[in-house]
Amino acid sequence: MTDKKTMMIWAKRVVSLFSVGFIGLMAFLAYTSFYYDISITNRSSFTVLVVCLSLLFAGTMIFSRKQVVTSIVALVAPLCYLPIVVFYYSQENLIFLIPIGAITILLFFFGGAGEGLKTIVGTIYLLMYIICILAYFLYVSIFLGHTVDVVKEQSVSQTKQYRCYVLDITDNSKGTTKVIVEPNYLDIVYGSVTFIEKGYERIVYNVRENNLDLDLEWTLDSQGKDMLKVNGDVRFKATDAIKPELAYSFFVKDKRQWKFFK
Repeated sequence: MTDKKTMMIWAKRVVSLFSVGFIGLMAFLAYTSFYYDISITNRSSFTVLVVCLSLLFAGTMIFSRKQVVTSIVALVAPLCYLPIVVFYYSQENLIFLIPIGAITILLFFFGGAGEGLKTIVGTIYLLMYIICILAYFLYVSIFLGHTVDVVKEQSVSQTKQYRCYVLDITDNSKGTTKVIVEPNYLDIVYGSVTFIEKGYERIVYNVRENNLDLDLEWTLDSQGKDMLKVNGDVRFKATDAIKPELAYSFFVKDKRQWKFFK
């Protein structure tokens, strides 16, 4: 009897290590939510992956919920989930936001931490969530509520190093048409999901009028570097974007913009 009890205790301790993988995944998603947009490229295989991981993490962590490692993860997970749900929230992303959120909530309430500690930490998290949600709605209503942004056209350069898109912005006046260039080599690509970099947008064409028909053409210069022409005029040169001087180089980390809502 004692041997069985000892084996069960050690089994729970070993299984609790799976919670480290869960908090690692949460930390990764929290980090990428600041710097990347997420695009599900294969929805069926991604769904299978989410279901399998959800069952694995939920089962193992509920089984080992009283262990120290799992209890710590249960207290930290809601903090990691906050930027994930704020920055990745959309109808398309509910497929992974709901399972992760459900596991986080269950783990927090059924974890092995004391009720007093969970009450204090839970209250702090609740206030943080309320403040962030209010800040989000204020941001959307004040800064984004008066315009409608539509991506009308997208294309990739001949070397596949850069991409551009036409952003048509409708507002209360004439609107705006912008052509934006981004690097095409900084995305994180997995089998069924791609993390698309953000923060390197470079506006190369900006006209105070929307619904314009623009002619975009990617060509190569004499050095074999990409050039973008908009209505026949050169608006972007890769030779300028990769100059070693920081003042001229477009797509280096120091030039990355901090994007909260994109």
